Amino acid sequence: MNHFKIMKMHVVVGMVGLVLASCAGAGQKLSVTELPKPVVRSFGLAYPEIEDEKWVKARHGSKVVYAAAWKKDGKKSEAEFDEKGNFIREQYR
Repeated sequence: MNHFKIMKMHVVVGMVGLVLASCAGAGQKLSVTELPKPVVRSFGLAYPEIEDEKWVKARHGSKVVYAAAWKKDGKKSEAEFDEKGNFIREQYR
């Protein structure tokens, strides 16, 4: 891999990290009762075994995103949905 491609990868990874950090920091904490019903329904179908998740409402540009975070078997997980309950992404740490 040449140096240009490596530098480009580092820039992209750094930018993604900054975007995720800014979205996480600017989020509004919500209870399950404050979520749109389609989000609650989609999360329940995708993750029926999860009951103690924490929710955050954030903006990704002009889009509103609802992110759930939970811990299972010692691992942290997150999932994001849009206002209509459409799955956006999942992340494990």
